Amino acid sequence: MKSYVELVSRRLEDRGNNILGNLEQFLEPQLRFTMRIFGDCLDEETRATMFSGYSEHLSEQELRAFAADFVPAYTRYAIAELEEKKKDGERHEPPFLTQEEYQEMAVREKWARIAEHMDLVPPLQLRREVARAAMLFRPYMLSDPGFNEGVLEFSLYFDLHQLLRSVSETRLRGAAGEIAPRIAAAVAATSEEGREGLLREIRTAAASVAGLPADPETLLGPPMEKYPREVPPGYRLRELKNTLATMTLKDLRLSALVHLDLLTVEETRRIVLPFLAKYPSFYEMPSKGLRELILAVGAGVDGRSITYFIERYGSGWMAMTKPVDYIVWKLMPGEARVDALRRDNELMDAAMMSRHLARFLHSESERDLSDAGVQIALLTDARFVADHGAILARLGAEGEGEGERIKRLYDAVTLSSALMAGQRGEERESAYQAIRGMIADAAGVIAATTEGGKIDG
Repeated sequence: MKSYVELVSRRLEDRGNNILGNLEQFLEPQLRFTMRIFGDCLDEETRATMFSGYSEHLSEQELRAFAADFVPAYTRYAIAELEEKKKDGERHEPPFLTQEEYQEMAVREKWARIAEHMDLVPPLQLRREVARAAMLFRPYMLSDPGFNEGVLEFSLYFDLHQLLRSVSETRLRGAAGEIAPRIAAAVAATSEEGREGLLREIRTAAASVAGLPADPETLLGPPMEKYPREVPPGYRLRELKNTLATMTLKDLRLSALVHLDLLTVEETRRIVLPFLAKYPSFYEMPSKGLRELILAVGAGVDGRSITYFIERYGSGWMAMTKPVDYIVWKLMPGEARVDALRRDNELMDAAMMSRHLARFLHSESERDLSDAGVQIALLTDARFVADHGAILARLGAEGEGEGERIKRLYDAVTLSSALMAGQRGEERESAYQAIRGMIADAAGVIAATTEGGKIDG
């Protein structure tokens, strides 16, 4: 009969070979998630070495190439750790647990062992477990062995882990000492209500030591967003250049329109006009000219996106200015958020504001408004183009206080959207439709038809 070490080593080797054999089928999120799973099982010194040159903002092809070298190296590391931890026999408590074993065990099983051998759990592993404890949102997570990998989908886990790095080992162990008996009590609880209450206490204790004054569930964010969230300098432009190289002339024109939509009139004059001067018209620009134009815009306004003007309310990703850190944004008082949004507004001109307002009118739901595909499609919609022009002419024309009317309307929309971001369900939907009605009334432009065939505004 083969030993435990032999069996697990074979499993690790088979897993690594299986990943390598199927790398071509892995999409970008799967590649990043694979790196997250393995990276969460490395000690800090080894991680710094093995992840040298890695970023979640690499292209899919670059991620795949990195994984091809990383996975065999990680497999060797995991096997070596296994052999070292089990050299004196098959033991499954600290300090003889491998980092993969910590990742594979359910919370209820793992924390019982942590509680019994608290002083023998490495600080790195305690940070991981306290960060996970802060994300125990539902009772079933106590028994789900997939919970440990599941939390890796969310940037919040990495935010928590980073915050815990500055916590002293003494305080970290003290917090773990408070969490352990509560987890045991939650496991033993006979009612869902009792378990829910204990999970709230666990999250509060874990969040408190990390310095978060709010329930982590309110800070969760979307799954598999790239982390760190801010793109490293040069990455966005490099990825754009690689993407443009594969585009047809038709797609290049659409991409150019998307990029032009991100500019103020002054930016258009400064960045775009020199390119347009070389050709009879925009639609007569060749592929090479379009690529050069798009890259010039990308370099000039790096960090903007067609949907950031609405996404900023929930995430802090500003349309014109540098983003606010996600956790900082979620914990900011409402007044401070509005101040940041208004500073962002100050860099917009009447033309940009009118485009944003027209997007509200042509998006029947808030989901449409934050859907990049829907918003890109509007660029070739004749009615959207006409309505954008009408709003600009009626509210933003020069000679009428230099666009003061559109600025006042945009400020009102900003305030209403900031309030809407804190609402849920039907209340949020009603708030969104009210914003559309306010824009329609002020601009004299009819909102898009709803599913029921009625007209908003």
